[in-house]
Amino acid sequence: MENSRLSYKYRGTKCLNCEVPLDKDERYCHYCGQINTTKKLSFKDFFNEFFGSLFSYDSRLYKTLKTLTLRPGQISLEYIKGKRTTYANPFRFYLSVSIIFFIINGLALKFDDSTYENKSSLFQNGEGKIVLKDVALSPESDLDTLAWLDRMWEKGRIYYKYRSENPSLSIPKSLENLNHENNFKNRWIFQRTVAIERISEGSVDFKSYVLSKVPFIIFFSLPVFTLGLLLVYFQSSYTYMEHLVFTFHTQTMLFFLLIINELFMFIFPNSFTTSIFVLIFAFYLFKALRKFYQQGFLKTAFKFIVLNVIFAILAFTITIITLFGSLAVY
Repeated sequence: MENSRLSYKYRGTKCLNCEVPLDKDERYCHYCGQINTTKKLSFKDFFNEFFGSLFSYDSRLYKTLKTLTLRPGQISLEYIKGKRTTYANPFRFYLSVSIIFFIINGLALKFDDSTYENKSSLFQNGEGKIVLKDVALSPESDLDTLAWLDRMWEKGRIYYKYRSENPSLSIPKSLENLNHENNFKNRWIFQRTVAIERISEGSVDFKSYVLSKVPFIIFFSLPVFTLGLLLVYFQSSYTYMEHLVFTFHTQTMLFFLLIINELFMFIFPNSFTTSIFVLIFAFYLFKALRKFYQQGFLKTAFKFIVLNVIFAILAFTITIITLFGSLAVY
């Protein structure tokens, strides 16, 4: 210990990190936590410090995973009661696990050949060639008598047919040949027909595009999920942020189960593992709600059903918005 950085002879009277005055009896800075030493950094000290930090984080990671998976709701309860250094930060841990899931999910998509096996659609014939029967390529003036929505739909049909017959023409040139005005609205409709054509030719690209947006959608929907908890448990003494901690932990568990499910689906592609993991998460969420909010079985069961109805409506709404929004900009 004589040559250790913690040795008394190397201690200073001022923190080298934050410059707070220190006593020589203090091994660490009472303000920022940095070790109180003036010893020059050696190779041994550098790696001791690195592995010390690494194993310290590994210890927190192990405790976080163990408590999160085996004791539903307990980790949130302990975290809001003050055990902040025992466990990993809820937001950071959620972010890390969700990123791992989307990386694995992205890799799984590349091996999913089934999306290429069925390219048929309402707009394809038996040979795979896109066709659209009985669509008159009317000039724009002939569509003015139609209602707005019917006019939009009819333009989409016309542009789709024209695009399928003239795939090499640019959008402005196509509109010019059709005697349609080259404005933002018509260009946007034409671009959507191009997107539909691309999707029909290979849905993996569109699926990947939509899935790439899912992390942002889930992240921005978490505050709404938390608001649902706040409303259902309005008699609880928890603040919004404390409800949010619970949300982060339960959603982290969801992603953790999804990661395991992806691995199972890769090994057993035709199995029913997804349904099993959905049931596992439902059971986990029920146990977590009961533990965190300290309520009885019947009351928790009722609120569990109410929350799932709220979340189902919200998830359906977000999915529809995502699909239409993704198609609108694809």
